[in-house]
Amino acid sequence: MKVNDIIHGFSVTRTAPAPDCGSELIEMQHIKTGARLVWLKNSGENKLFSVAFKTPPTDDTGIFHILEHSVLGGSEKYPVKEPFLELMKGTMNTFLNAMTYPDKTVFPVSSRNDTDFMNLTRVYLDAVFAPAIYYNPNIFYQEGWHIEMRSSSDTPVYKGVVFNEMKGAMSSVYSRMESDMMQALYPDSCYRFESGGLPESIPDLSYEQFIQGHKTYYHPSNAYIYLDGPVDIDSVLELIDGEYLCRFDKREVENDIPVQAPIAPTVKKSYYEISPDEEESNHTYYLIGKVLGSWQDREKITAASVLGEALTGSNDAPLKRALLDTGLCLDVSLEVSDGIMQPFGCIAINNTDEENCGSLKETLRSAVSELCEKGIGSELLTAAINRLEFRYRAGGEPRGLTRNINALSAWLYGGDPLLYLEMGEVFDSLRAKTGSGYFEELLRQWLLEAEGTAELYLLPSRTYGDEQKADEAKRLAAIVDGLACEEKDVIVEQNRKLDEWQQSVDTAEQLATMPHLAISEVGEEPLSFDTEITEINGITVLRHPSSDEGIAAVSLYFSLADCTEEELSAAAAMSELLGELPTADSSAAELQRRITGLLGSISYSVDVFSKQGVTDKCSPYFSVNARFLDKNTHEALALIAEIITKTSFDDKDTVKELLLQTDENYKQSIIANGHTYSMTRVRAGLSAESAVTELVSGYEGYKRIHEAVKAPEKLIAAIKALSSRIICRARLTASVTGDISPEVLITALPEGTAPAAKEMSFRLDIPEKQGVVIPAGVSYSAMAFPDNSADTAVRKVLFRALSLEYLWNEVRVKGGAYGTGAFMTASGEQSFFSYRDPSPAATLDICAKAADFTEQYCAGDPDITQYIISSVAKDEPLMSDGNKSRKADGLWFRGITDEERAAEKKRMLGVTVQQLREAAEKLRTTGNICVMGTESAMEGLDLVKDTLA
Repeated sequence: MKVNDIIHGFSVTRTAPAPDCGSELIEMQHIKTGARLVWLKNSGENKLFSVAFKTPPTDDTGIFHILEHSVLGGSEKYPVKEPFLELMKGTMNTFLNAMTYPDKTVFPVSSRNDTDFMNLTRVYLDAVFAPAIYYNPNIFYQEGWHIEMRSSSDTPVYKGVVFNEMKGAMSSVYSRMESDMMQALYPDSCYRFESGGLPESIPDLSYEQFIQGHKTYYHPSNAYIYLDGPVDIDSVLELIDGEYLCRFDKREVENDIPVQAPIAPTVKKSYYEISPDEEESNHTYYLIGKVLGSWQDREKITAASVLGEALTGSNDAPLKRALLDTGLCLDVSLEVSDGIMQPFGCIAINNTDEENCGSLKETLRSAVSELCEKGIGSELLTAAINRLEFRYRAGGEPRGLTRNINALSAWLYGGDPLLYLEMGEVFDSLRAKTGSGYFEELLRQWLLEAEGTAELYLLPSRTYGDEQKADEAKRLAAIVDGLACEEKDVIVEQNRKLDEWQQSVDTAEQLATMPHLAISEVGEEPLSFDTEITEINGITVLRHPSSDEGIAAVSLYFSLADCTEEELSAAAAMSELLGELPTADSSAAELQRRITGLLGSISYSVDVFSKQGVTDKCSPYFSVNARFLDKNTHEALALIAEIITKTSFDDKDTVKELLLQTDENYKQSIIANGHTYSMTRVRAGLSAESAVTELVSGYEGYKRIHEAVKAPEKLIAAIKALSSRIICRARLTASVTGDISPEVLITALPEGTAPAAKEMSFRLDIPEKQGVVIPAGVSYSAMAFPDNSADTAVRKVLFRALSLEYLWNEVRVKGGAYGTGAFMTASGEQSFFSYRDPSPAATLDICAKAADFTEQYCAGDPDITQYIISSVAKDEPLMSDGNKSRKADGLWFRGITDEERAAEKKRMLGVTVQQLREAAEKLRTTGNICVMGTESAMEGLDLVKDTLA
């Protein structure tokens, strides 16, 4: 393929090597419409198709977010209610989603399977270019918003999937920080608007405006088509041109984003919700932001990220330490938000008080001035550059999607799609600039020059949530009160039609339009996990191959099988402290410099495993996981050994500082991910494994940390005693990825004493019906199902069917929750959940009736092939080397062999309707329930209530 070749209406405009990506870039343009296309040709196993549109918002109604949801709700060739859902049900996709960004909307799909890839591409092309939204307004009412009134006397409420999603999103203080800062920094640009939509503005969007938005922006002349991997380019281009683009003519699309001039220094105050029982003190977030430049300033924007890593990447990074030492704040970060036309940078000072912000600003300016005058150490900067380059080269999966988003970071604005794909030269250039004053000058411009600066105070309020609810109710009541009787009747009729449509079932003829993958195209062999069992000095070492050239990984598992409940909690707390405290050989600052320079990543956790079918015993481990360049193996392993054997826990004030940060991060994670914590909570009564998991990483873990931080001396003593006992060779199982030996690390460990047993029994005393009041506009719920005696292969297919055939329709479509599903853990434990749910009580009632639904569903003798296929796909996701090795380790610890996995897949491929019916009968026994959300959402549920403190 060469420049000026014309293939199915596309002209090749450029070819170029992309060595950092192991690819060749081929750039094309559609002659008739002007649609742009990039193919990153490579030999990877995965194939990705994506179409993106430049969609700069003009208000806060979330029009492009609602369009992103809605176009996947039926189309010209695929006139089913939800093609997206049908694809989830029956494809081998490795990615299937759509995303709304501040200035673009992206629709990517990927698969390893050639037939599946073409099927996915067909459906997505039809969705974006010929959606059913033009003749079915119910899609807009369901996905966007509507007033729910089934009689003129009903109390009106707003419902809608995006409406509830954004209520949840805007409950996160971190989402508010970004949204409010962009509003301040970009007063003359589209970036001042919340592209996802603000809950108070979403109901301002009319169906007519929604349709016009699609007509204007979802046109080939505004499209950026991206392909990645070994695709059949002839077939793909023939499909894109012959069935879609040929229908359109080129036209101008008004999508220019005006350049935001530097603003005059601005101060903005906003409020966010905290729990009624929380103190308002130490809950203010103070931010200072500035637009850093243009997308074209690739080196400058990357250098700003280097500064963030170097100066605030740990508690002992110089800028963060200066601010923490004031005692006036809990955490500090200096970060860059890129991927937009004008990236911005922001320093965030967390958990302070409004009256302290002036003093903190003075300390900030003084510390920055000193850094600029004395210089930032070249070793510190080089270490940060190395860390960023490692992340760039060792990305997660699907990598084609990451490359797609990176390409758009320049391509969307008329730039070279390779600009942010080929970054090696940038890192080399930045290394050469350390010690030259370049970084110091950038820091001075960023944090000392007042022009272009916005200050944001995000202030806590116990009443903010109630005020928001009251305002919404008042606005809605005013609207309805102002309606004539016949206008109310129109709304009632609209609800009737929406209910009728939501309850309707696709006909056989409609479903037949969807492309399907034959079960014969699904390989019988399970995904391969190559594990070689070896020994070094009597210690078991699991070896895995590496597909990332030059990158190695190590995992260390130290048995905790003889630990008490207090010690398990101490192990969880220790995982938050290692790498952040000094060692016998290094100061905390020196240690951080070495960690940043030598390790691409390192993490610590408590992992828990149990053998198949065993519920009363489990095997917990303290785990250390690190990735690094294989050329640095000796130094990296020596560093890991130093961290885990020589860390000093003696400085009570520093430990408390770290635990307070953990406490706050834990709390914010619960507010944003209540469904995960609810599921962990309800499963805690099912097995020893789940009980330990709840203790070390669930809501119970948060409660233990929250209590311990008030007087940390006891916890510190427990950690010191525990670390000296468990970090030893006698308790170790090691795992390595790549052609390396962990011997230097193993020999650095003390011999120690092995636990008397490899397993432990463990139970937690927690309420069967738990309610946790959190400061959020929506709720989360979970229900456990204790009887997991049915065949795992059958249950995987059953849970896929229940997620997509039952819960999706009842909880998401009709109930308005943003997400829902049936979930099964690696050990086979079962729970259902809802996410950002306006009606958790109704959801729990629906969950309890899963067996009834299955009985009715199976009575029709449905074809369950699609659920078998997607269940297999869910079992075999794309994984990075690190994740693949961790998965393989887990299989080994659980005693699951390749032969057993192959047998289970074979049984899964042969699951019958009768087997589903029989397995579902066991769901008639329900277990614990948990709701995390608003207190009003828990009414009538008879819960033991707690409040997120």
